[in-house]
Order: sequence, then structure tokens, then C-alpha cells
Amino acid sequence: MSDAYDALRERADAAWAAWQHPERPRIDIAIETSSLAGGAGDTLRALEAEIGRRGAAVDVGRVHGYGLQWLQPLADITWPDGTRVLYGPVTAEDVGLLVDEATGLVGAAANLAVGTLSGRRTGIPPIADHPFLAAETMGRRLLARIGHTDPESLDHYIATGGYFALDRMLSRHQDPASVRQLMIDANLTGRGGAWFPAGMKWNFLAGAAVEERYLICNADEGDPGGWVNRVLLEGDPHLIVEGMLTAAFATGARHGFFYIRNEYPLAVQRVRQAIADATAAGLLGDNILGSGFSCTLEVIRGAGAYVCGEETGLISSVQDGRGMPRVKPPFPAAAGVFMKPSNVNNVETYANVPLILRNGAEWFRQAANPAGTDIGTKIFSFSGDIARVGFMEVPFGVPLAKIIEVCGGMVGGGKLKAIQAGGPLAGYLPGSLLGELSLERAPFSKHSALMGGGGIVFIGEGSCSVDLNVMFSEFLEEESCGRCTTCHHGNQRMHEVFSRVAAGGGRNEDRHNLELVGSSLAYSNCVHGQASPTIMRNTLRLFEREYEAHVAEHRCDALRCAGMTRFRVADQSDPNLPAARDICPTGAIKGEPGAFEVDDSLCIRCGACTDLAPRGLVREAAPLGTAVPEQRVPKPPGVPAAAGRVPLSFQTTVIARPEGGMGGPPPFRR
Repeated sequence: MSDAYDALRERADAAWAAWQHPERPRIDIAIETSSLAGGAGDTLRALEAEIGRRGAAVDVGRVHGYGLQWLQPLADITWPDGTRVLYGPVTAEDVGLLVDEATGLVGAAANLAVGTLSGRRTGIPPIADHPFLAAETMGRRLLARIGHTDPESLDHYIATGGYFALDRMLSRHQDPASVRQLMIDANLTGRGGAWFPAGMKWNFLAGAAVEERYLICNADEGDPGGWVNRVLLEGDPHLIVEGMLTAAFATGARHGFFYIRNEYPLAVQRVRQAIADATAAGLLGDNILGSGFSCTLEVIRGAGAYVCGEETGLISSVQDGRGMPRVKPPFPAAAGVFMKPSNVNNVETYANVPLILRNGAEWFRQAANPAGTDIGTKIFSFSGDIARVGFMEVPFGVPLAKIIEVCGGMVGGGKLKAIQAGGPLAGYLPGSLLGELSLERAPFSKHSALMGGGGIVFIGEGSCSVDLNVMFSEFLEEESCGRCTTCHHGNQRMHEVFSRVAAGGGRNEDRHNLELVGSSLAYSNCVHGQASPTIMRNTLRLFEREYEAHVAEHRCDALRCAGMTRFRVADQSDPNLPAARDICPTGAIKGEPGAFEVDDSLCIRCGACTDLAPRGLVREAAPLGTAVPEQRVPKPPGVPAAAGRVPLSFQTTVIARPEGGMGGPPPFRR
């Protein structure tokens, strides 16, 4: 090790020892996006106030959540002997129990205990024995620090092995080509969903004819239901910084960009702090650790365009341009940022690099699916209609049925209807395929879908496939950059057809037209348009009976499609009916207690009333001929009238059986 790293490690070890064995008890609150959404901010403020009111000899710290997101807000207590116990959910009302437990009243917070993070406590099992983590058969690699360290502490990162591999590489004057070959030998592939070999991409950049070249970390994680990158950005930012520094050394780049979506403000804050702390410590900037190697990093905040997840669209945004993917070639390795050679990798890809550099290719390859095609471990986030929402790190090949089991099954004991993996471009598969699917690429590809970047959403029977297609197609239309009319207008047509079907106006020719639109989208400039029909095609092929019921019978068994449902007062004795009447945005619920009724001509099927009065009001199938009134959106002053339009799915449609059969494609209107 270099003298510079030795000095950093000596200081870090002292700080880490004090963290593991504090002089007095410390209560750590999980501060990250999910916990804050669950009320962690209120818990922290209440805890500080309670400690101050009592004058208790207790300190307060900060960690990232352990992955058990359904138990947020999470907190842990560390005692001077090193024992550490995780608790959750800890609301503002529970902080007194935590302070009692921390100050010696053993068992005061026993009902909140989740597991021990270190040491032993009678009656509290180790966190590794928690049923949610049963699929983590290789232990935690990428997530090793999550929930244990302060994510904003450089000392904690260094004391747990951080920057050691970087220092060894630089102090031994390792050949950049050997670092690139190490990534190839490990078979590290892109974790964003494309799975292209990272070492091969690095070779492209290293061979560029131009000296000025750049690295980019793609942290524009926009898939609904996916927050894998956010966990690493918020929970272990230095791991990604070290990975980018290694890639810079291996490719000859001297500057890199973190492109982080603006919806991740805490990630932006923590990565910027990590860059500043690493720079101050001599781990970034000029002459890193006295090696002569120099590299700088900066954060670019994305403006929320989903299409910037595509590398050339992201590059355009980095340059302060509109996020519009371009036709390739040229590829980024030849002409990227500022038309200079550039390399783009995903957050999780860079995060694996220091682990491979430290432990070797064979260690990395120990974790693989049975076929040996998917190497390493992968972080997945699981959400939807399941009892336990959270994230975990598993080896490839874990059966999806096992994941459902550790997630506690479907909410309320319901049945799994569908699996949506990898966001709106990846696919939509029926629950009946659960026994065939595992967390690896091949089973998804077999059914014309993708595993994606790590977000898996489990969908229950209460959802409607046509209604979901309305949502996905609208998302794809809105997120199209508009550069090619094939993509934007193709998705616009797809959204219009599904909206009309959901409104009760399905036609026999709609399936043919959707397939025609899908064929046209294949000629889009980038993957956003090319992959747009994936969920639509999965629906028409694998959920055919449900789709046909909407078109041929104008029936939505899930009672989700506005044009095929209506609301009716079922129980006048429900005391919540007055509140439901008052919350109705159109005044469709009329009358007084004992005589409430729903004016169907005013009802817009928003469902707010049944949320308040589920006993008094019911949603039921609507008879043919029911009209769904148009939703009006107020037009801001100075905005043309067209800007005030609403999605066609809310416009007035009279449910009636189509006439004339296959009389040609219908005219499309917006």
C-alpha cells in the first residue's frame, strides 16, 4: 500500500472502531428515499427531541435501510459491547421505547425487533435468518455495507476495505490492459439490462485515436418499480466512485460524469459529498495517492426524461442538449460527449469493479446461474401486490417462485396475475409462468420478454391488463423524445387504441391495427421505440382471453376500466358516505343520509369514494350504452386550448357493440 493510503486507513480504522463500539449507546435511523417516504424524518426529529427532553446518554447516527422496505422506518441500536439490533417499523410514537431499550430497559422495544446485525440478544435471531433474506445464498457483496455504515462517511468506506484495490492498482503500476482483461475474464456484463461485456466496452474506449475521452455513469434509473441504482447511490456512493476511477485508469479517461435523475435528490447530495470528500483526501483530482494518475468526477442532474436511459440520449443531455437518442454509428466509444470518445456504464456495473479488482475474476465467477451464462450477483427490487416489498442481492438463477415465497406471498392471500420485470419496455408475463421463470435472462427471453435492470413488479388479480396497457402506452408516448415520428406517433396510436378499448369502444380490427403499429415501431431510431410494443404483444398473446373480453363482450372482470364500470350506493347505513360525497370531485354523489345516490352522468370513475366508504359504495360492471363523461382539465392562462386536452381514455364514449366487422382501420383522433 502507498504511504498516502496507509495514513487514510489509520484514521479510518480509528473512526470505524468507535462506530462499532461506541462509548455510549447509539441509535441509527435509516435515512434514504424509501424510509423518508415512510416517515423516517418524523422519527428522527421525535428521537432527538425525546433524547433532549430526558437528557439521555444516547447518541444518534445515520445508516441506509437494510432492504426490508415494508418495515420502514427502520432503526438500529448499537451498544458499547458491539451488540447491534435492527428495529422496525419505528414511528415517531415509538421512539420512547427505543430510548428505553438503549438505556438499559431490556425488552422495552422487543416487539419492534427485526434481527441482530452483530452480537447476540436472547430471543432475537441474526438478521441473516430473516425469511425475506433466505434467497441471498451467496451473502452480500454489493450490499455488504448497506445498513451497517454511515453512507456519508469516507472513513467507514475506507475502514471496510474501500479504495484498497484502487491503491494497490496504482501503487503497483498495474498495466491498464490487464485491468481491462480482468473484467473480461470475470465476464462482468452491463447491469442496466443490455448485458454487454464491460471489459470489451473499455477496450473500445482505450483504443480511441483521440487523447481526450470521458466516462459516464448512467444513473438515470427510470423504470417504474426499479430502485436498484438508488440503493447504491444513496447507500454506498464511494463504491461507485472507486469503480469509475478504476475504469478511468483502464481506459485513459481523465474526467467522468455521474448522470443522476433529478427525482433522486438524496442520491445527488450523497454522490456530490462523496466526490468532495474523496477529492479532499487525495483520492480524486491530480496525482491520486501520489501515483501520477489524475481524474476528476462531477454530477449532472437529469431532467427526468426516461429516454435518457439510452446512452446517446444521456450524452446529449450531459452536453446541455435535448435528451434525444441519435442514430448509431458513430458509437460513443468513437464520438460521445462533446463528440469525444466516451464510455457509458450502469451504476451497478461500476459498483462491481472494485470487488473484482480486489478479489479476482474467479471469486466473481463463483456466483453464476446453473447454465453459467449469467455471472455474479444481482440486486433486485421487488414491489407490487406482495406482502413484503424490498430489495436483496441474489445469485442469478433463483426461481421466481422462491422470491414470491420470501416476499410473503401476495397481499391478502390473493393470486398472482402477472409479472412485470424491467420496466415498460421489457415485458408483461402471466402468473401461470411462475414455475418456469427464474432470475436470469433466458427464461424471460423464451417468452419474448426481458429481465431488465432489476425491478420486478408482482401484479395481483385486482389489476386489468388492458388498463395497464393504457398506462404503459401513455407513458411510452409521453417519454418519447419525438425525434422520430415512428416512435412518438406509433406509441400515440397504441395509446389511443387501448384507451378506446378500455372506454368500452373496442373494435374487431383493433388487434390487427395494434400489431401493425408494433411492426412499424421496429423501425424507430432507438430502443425506446423498438421495444415499445413488447408489453402490448405479450398482452395480445398471453392475455388474449382478457383482451377479447374487453373488445367482444365489453367486459372488464377486474372492474378497472372506466367505460365498463359504474358506482352504486350499496349500503345506506355506512357512516362514511357523507365523507365520500364531499370528496367527489364532480359532485356525482347526491342526497342525504339514508337517501344517497350516484348520478352516473357526472361520475368519472376515479374511485375516491370507494376508498373512503368501501361498504357503502361498490364498483360494478356497467350495462351496455353507459356513457363515461369527459374529464375536463383547467387550461392555464395563456396556454392554447389544445394544451388543456386530456387522455382519450377519459373522453366521452358510449358503450355499444361494433358494427360492420373488419371494415378497415378506424380514424384516429386526439
